[in-house]
Amino acid sequence: MKTNVWLKFCLLTALLIQTTPGTIFAGAEEDKKLLGDDFVLDIQGEVTSAGRVSTNMGRSSIGLHNSYISLSAAWKDKIRAVVTTKLDHIFRENGVGLNDNFSLQEFIKEAYIEIREVGGVPLAIIVGKHPIAFGQNVQAMPLFSNNPLAKLQEVKEVYGVTVELTEGLFGLFDKVEISAFETKGGDLELGRIDGVSVRLSKSLTEHWMLTISHAEMGNSHLSTGHERRTSVGLIGEALNGDLVGWVEGIYFSNNPQYPNSKFAITGGLMYRVARGTDVVLEYSYIQKALHELGLAIKTNLTKNLQAGVEVRYRNYVERSEQEVIFGISLTYRFGLRESNTYEEYLFGGQKPQEDESTDPAVEE
Repeated sequence: MKTNVWLKFCLLTALLIQTTPGTIFAGAEEDKKLLGDDFVLDIQGEVTSAGRVSTNMGRSSIGLHNSYISLSAAWKDKIRAVVTTKLDHIFRENGVGLNDNFSLQEFIKEAYIEIREVGGVPLAIIVGKHPIAFGQNVQAMPLFSNNPLAKLQEVKEVYGVTVELTEGLFGLFDKVEISAFETKGGDLELGRIDGVSVRLSKSLTEHWMLTISHAEMGNSHLSTGHERRTSVGLIGEALNGDLVGWVEGIYFSNNPQYPNSKFAITGGLMYRVARGTDVVLEYSYIQKALHELGLAIKTNLTKNLQAGVEVRYRNYVERSEQEVIFGISLTYRFGLRESNTYEEYLFGGQKPQEDESTDPAVEE
């Protein structure tokens, strides 16, 4: 990695460590005491300082990768308002200076209201700018958005309405989610509602889960035409949770990113080699576009701080070119309460990090 990239990575890492939001937590705890148990304020966040370099003409990048702060206010676990911001939009791309083209519309990643148990029915309604119900949403690699299928696997930063039935469909599924949304996102304006999706989740056993998703997207703001996506995913765990495996296949048409492709698949394994340390192996394929094999290791330095290193070998089918992409990340997670975001991992949400403070090999 180039010297200037390493320097910027170190500067962002120092900024990450120095900006621990302890004072914010203290203020929120005081508000909690004043408001009582019925009204709960919460702060969740993740700050990732990441560097990336490619053998393709030596291209490199540095910045805050998928970093966010999410503020929420809930009343009796029935109504919750959430605002999530993209911290990486504050800084210039590949730099540590402030972004001269800062836009509030891009800065606000999510802004929605969630209402649960409507009329005593196990039903949830989410309204606003939020992740849409689609895909399996496994994020195991340190820089998971570098997966070439990432934009096929999710629909986010768009306005819409999602209805979630937590007791499933006639007992056939554990959860049913239906969304209606705009397909042009990234702003704070409600556009044309020209997309619908459905996601079905079913626990096959205690350790295996199946998800089936389908989306119809009008893409009226594009010239590529009506887009369809169908996703089938399976995820499971073994060896008391030390080994996790997953696979997701997506059949699609008229996708703007891959107009000549119809099918894609990704899958992988994550194995815990030691306490707080995981090795991840991931393979991805997009028809007529590319093959990719990724290998990563991530380890918890403390309860809240995680370091990760990954390498991806990518073979472009039509261009007959190869590329190797190296990535390094340092992620700091914080929050007042256990994570309760709308878009989660399967198996009941993202598993909390083990408390490494009792491990003599790890120091706070």
